[in-house]
Amino acid sequence: MSSAKEQLSPPYILRLLLRPVARFCLRNQLGLRDLLEAAKAALIDEAAADMEHQGEKVNLSRLSVVTGVHRKDAARIHREHDVRESATRFSTRVIGQWRTDPRFTTKSSRPRVLSYLGDDSEFSNLVSLVSTDLHPGTVLFDLERIGAVEKTRSGIKLLAKAYVPRGDPAEGWYMLSRDAVDLVDAVSENIESTEEELPNYHASAVFDNIAVEDVPKVRRWLFRQCSRFHQRVAQYLAKHDLDLSPEANGEGGQRISMGMYTKT
Repeated sequence: MSSAKEQLSPPYILRLLLRPVARFCLRNQLGLRDLLEAAKAALIDEAAADMEHQGEKVNLSRLSVVTGVHRKDAARIHREHDVRESATRFSTRVIGQWRTDPRFTTKSSRPRVLSYLGDDSEFSNLVSLVSTDLHPGTVLFDLERIGAVEKTRSGIKLLAKAYVPRGDPAEGWYMLSRDAVDLVDAVSENIESTEEELPNYHASAVFDNIAVEDVPKVRRWLFRQCSRFHQRVAQYLAKHDLDLSPEANGEGGQRISMGMYTKT
């Protein structure tokens, strides 16, 4: 059994954080060599992003010193690394904008049916608010592919309450990565905070003797409650987002994240 001092050390904490990663590796026949290569790439990516955020010059010598990754590997990873945001990730953001932006919702905060033909259509305007990198037709194709919209005589109707990457494993793992980063940051801020009021809410409800017959009913109830709460949170935060609410003002740039999950 480890001592209390050891449990507070960064290496021990890292070991705990790696347990779900190790489980994923074992389930997918990935070994130490795969894990090391992924760790090198993750360290290089994060170090480069942090340097750019601090306004510092990103060079291979700095990347190698900061991460401990050999300069040859740092050069290979940094120079060949090319991550482009996929159409699906754009679609995720378009759905969120459509559901929360008052310019595209009804008075009762429901997504409106939007015109989609032509460069000046409502859907084109919606997509341009999210990004100008992809053509609206490409995004519409992806939304139709995942069953998030349907075409009507009046325009396109949003069917999805929120984007769920069913049938798209890459996007599902991307969402997990993003949410895991937020969770680790939130818990770390709570642990390190000296304020009387904690900065982040962190809790879970675990019950380990639920009747098997009740699981489908419980699962449906959880999905309904989470969906309703998620919608309330999205509508509330949208009122304070400078990009989504014309009435919001002040200095922007603050990111707020709220995540939920169920495991049955």
